[in-house]
Amino acid sequence: MRAELKDEIAAGETELRQAVAQKVTGADMLAIRGRLARKYREAHWAKKAEEQHKEMLKVFAKAGLAKNGGPDAGWAAEAQFWLLDSRYEAALQAKIAFGKTGKVAEQLAGQIRAMRTQIAGEEVPDPAGGMPSRKGGLAGDYATLVSTYHAVEWSVAVAVAQSRLLSHVAEVIHDTPLPSDQAAEDQAQWRQIIDEQARDFEAQALRLVQAAWDELGKRNLDTQWRIETMRELNRFLPKQHPLSRVRAEKWLVALPEKAQQLLKIGGVLDDIHGCYDRHLAAAPDDMLGDVQVKFTLQPDGVAKIETVTHPDPVVGQCLKRLWGQRKDLPRMAAPLEVHVRLELAAL
Repeated sequence: MRAELKDEIAAGETELRQAVAQKVTGADMLAIRGRLARKYREAHWAKKAEEQHKEMLKVFAKAGLAKNGGPDAGWAAEAQFWLLDSRYEAALQAKIAFGKTGKVAEQLAGQIRAMRTQIAGEEVPDPAGGMPSRKGGLAGDYATLVSTYHAVEWSVAVAVAQSRLLSHVAEVIHDTPLPSDQAAEDQAQWRQIIDEQARDFEAQALRLVQAAWDELGKRNLDTQWRIETMRELNRFLPKQHPLSRVRAEKWLVALPEKAQQLLKIGGVLDDIHGCYDRHLAAAPDDMLGDVQVKFTLQPDGVAKIETVTHPDPVVGQCLKRLWGQRKDLPRMAAPLEVHVRLELAAL
């Protein structure tokens, strides 16, 4: 821990003891505990931060403060948001696993339903065209426990958290292996059903984060959640919301100029760039980086990846998932061996 943070925590704890001794109540006590909770979070003292967040909600209720989107409501919304964090982290670890008994297809259907019930909930559109809400599951709890304070910054934070939850559910569903106890035609039907559900969750996630971005622009808000919203938008719209720029491209296996242009027009380099940004979303301090990809582009437009060179496996996983879904990669007269390196810089 940096020395300045340690001193700031000590000062915050002293301020809190003095406030308790002086029997400070209401909004002043809420702010004192809120500032200290932020310092505890910065120091990764989760238990201490949790204690302050719980006390903040007690102060808010006891003082009869209004859920009107004002500063007091903002503190309470912040406290409630972070009190859901342990459940959020657990939800992001959720996977689909098959037991040894029972039909795999039935287990799969049941676990998808469970993820919808326990995590994703259901979409509730806003009739006024604002940010959609959720009901049911953890995503719904964010709406009922945090958004009800009408604090815009934390309603945006809720939309980002909900979007990430839905994106995780979509990825888990999409990556689920097909039931091996089914005939080939039934497997194809299962794949269609699974892919449709995954796309539906992804579409709902995008609507949430787009609405959050619109709200930030409409209110001209510049908060930490503006950056987080942009990172989440990059997941869906990497060209419109890039996190990095390409400093240089190097073809490590010589290709004719026509083939290079075909790959660029077909979005192959954009895909690599976008998957690097998936790494950058979680590692914003990584200012410079590069990705090497070696693959064969088949005549039918299928890309067979040999290697993806980058320290973060997320880059390769992203590219394999993306190219596994794309049906519009360039089609060649013969297999094309490609080995390309992109050098990138964070924006």
